[in-house]
Amino acid sequence: MKKLLYLVFASVLLVSCQITERAYIEENGSVRYETELNFSEMIGMVYNDATKDSLRQIGQFPIDSVMNFSDLEKMEPQSDQKEMSAGERDFMKVLDKMKVHMLVNDNEGKVTFGIQEKDINSFNAYMKQIQAASEKLAKEDPDAAENFSKSGLMNPMEFQYNGKSFQRIASNQTAGIFDDMNDSTANSMKQMMGMFQYKMEYHFPKKIKNSSIENATYSLDGKTMTIDVSMTELIENPEKYNFKIEFE
Repeated sequence: MKKLLYLVFASVLLVSCQITERAYIEENGSVRYETELNFSEMIGMVYNDATKDSLRQIGQFPIDSVMNFSDLEKMEPQSDQKEMSAGERDFMKVLDKMKVHMLVNDNEGKVTFGIQEKDINSFNAYMKQIQAASEKLAKEDPDAAENFSKSGLMNPMEFQYNGKSFQRIASNQTAGIFDDMNDSTANSMKQMMGMFQYKMEYHFPKKIKNSSIENATYSLDGKTMTIDVSMTELIENPEKYNFKIEFE
C-alpha cells in the first residue's frame, strides 16, 4: 500500500466516518460499484489550519482528483518510493482498473474507490481476479496483504442479475474475526468499529417489488434501496446482509 493511501486510512481510522457501498445497475446491464469513505464531519481533526496552509503552499490542498489506483505511487516523493514485492506488484496491476477519487477541501473529506464493468459477468470475473491476486499476495507478502486487507479492497463480492431479480453475495470471511482476540482487544475493536456508520446504496433501472432484507428504505421512484448498519454488526454477521430483490 502506498504511503498516501496509508495516510488517508490512518486518518480515517482515528475518527468516526461514513462508509458507503454503492452499486449502480444500468439499463444496458453495465455495473458501477464503489466504496466511499466520508470523513467530512471530522475534516478539522484530520487537516488542521496549519496542515492545510502548509499543503496549500506546495499545491496539495485542496484536492479533487481522479486517478488509477496504481497512480498513487507516483504521488510519493521519489526518495520515499521503494521496490515492491512481486506479489504486491501483481496485485497493484490487477487494481489498475480501479479508480480513486480524492476530494479534500475545507468542508469535505472523501475518498472513493470505484470500478465499472460492461455487465454482471465481467464484474464477477474481475472480483475473482482481485481475490486470486490477494491470495497470492497473502502468501508472498503477508505484511502488504494485511495493509490492503485493512483498506477493505480484498473483500470478495458477487452479484447475480437477470433483469427479473438481483442478488448480493458477499463473503463471510469476516465472521468470527473477534473470536481469535482476547476479550480486551475484541471489546476495543468493537468500540472502534462502532464509531463507523456503514450504508449500502443500490440503484436499479427497474422498480423494486420486494426484498429479502429487513429495515431497508426506498426512494420515491422505488428504484433505489438503502440499508444502514453498524460496522460491528456487518463484520460479525456479513451473510445477514446478503439479499435478493425482485423487480416489478
